[in-house]
This record gives sequence, structure tokens and C-alpha cells, in this order.
Amino acid sequence: MSLLPREKLQLHGPKQLNNSDLIAIILGHATRKENVFDLSKRILKEYGSLPLQSIQNVTECQKLFEIGQVQASKIVACFEIGRRFFSKNHIKNKLNNANNVFSHVKDMLDLRKEYIRGLYLNTRHELIYDEVLSIGTLESTSLHPREVFYPAIQRYAYTFILVHNHPSGNPEPSKDDFYLTREIVKAGDLFRIPLLDHVIVSKNGYYSFQENGTLSP
Repeated sequence: MSLLPREKLQLHGPKQLNNSDLIAIILGHATRKENVFDLSKRILKEYGSLPLQSIQNVTECQKLFEIGQVQASKIVACFEIGRRFFSKNHIKNKLNNANNVFSHVKDMLDLRKEYIRGLYLNTRHELIYDEVLSIGTLESTSLHPREVFYPAIQRYAYTFILVHNHPSGNPEPSKDDFYLTREIVKAGDLFRIPLLDHVIVSKNGYYSFQENGTLSP
């Protein structure tokens, strides 16, 4: 008979639990549609771990994962305390080229949906904040400039990098990718918070707008 996640935790400690086990413990109970184990597996399969790390709004968490207020509150509180403890001893990553960015976001390569992520930097190009800005369908996503610059203003960022994944495996930018980049560059000029790079990542490598000279409108 297999052990339940809470029993595994008690007997063997947290290192013996996989991510879905840990999420199941945080969620605590099922919904009307799913048991807690199926729910935790669905969240990780459909969305990956990125939204769990970046969501800071209970209502948003409820809508995104289709869970109740109590469960959403647990998730938001759990990851907030993790961020606080981690940030005290965190050595800041220096993201001064696309290769470093690609290494930093390798957790995006297996995602089934398209994500847009903002990496906010200080004057030394050290990472001060990392947030998922948008989650789309299998092939596309959308983003408004205000969603990009609100975290930048909140965190007093000097510059930032946009990253998004192509689940198809082809990192080459689409027409929409070029349009989005131009709009964000223009908005960055207005806010005086410049876009340092836009990096598209996939299992087959990455495309850097800055390295390819396509960042400017």
C-alpha cells in the first residue's frame, strides 16, 4: 500500500516527496470536481511551477487553478514566505547576456502553454525580481504594457528582460513577437525603463532580439 504525501513527509522528510505531493499537502483537500492528488497533478501539468512562484493575489490564484479561497490563500502565503526567506540569502544572478538568461529560465522549456516572463534588473544587471506576466494557449499569449511596467516601477528596476517560450520548439520570432517587442521598447522609452532584451526560448535553443539587432523599432 502506497503512502499518502503527508505520511511520506512524516516518515521520510520533504526530500522524498515530488512536487505534486508537496502541492497536495499545501492544498489539503479536494474540490467538488477533483480529488486533491489529481488537482495537484493537473496544476503542475497544465501550468508548471512558475505561476505558483509568482502569483500574489488570492482571487487570481482561485481563477487560474479553479480552486477555493482557502486553498488559494494557502498557496499564496506558502510561496510568499518562501520568497521572503530565500531573498535574504539569495546571491543575485547577473543576466547580462542571452545565454545567462537561457540558463536561468530552463524551467520554461517543457511548458505546454506559452508564458511571458519579466526579469527585472538593477544597474549592474543583477536580477531583483522575476515574475510570470502572462499565460496563453498552446500557441499564443497576449500582454499589455502596463502588466510589464507595473512590477518594474514597484521594484525600482533599472532595466528588464522579457522572456517567452515557444512550445512548438521553434525559437524564431513571429510577426506578433516583433510587434510586442516594438511596443514594449516604445513604452520603455516613455517610462525611462529600457527593455534590455527579449529572449524567446525553446527546446531547440533561443532567439535574442538584442543579439540579432532586432530590438529597436
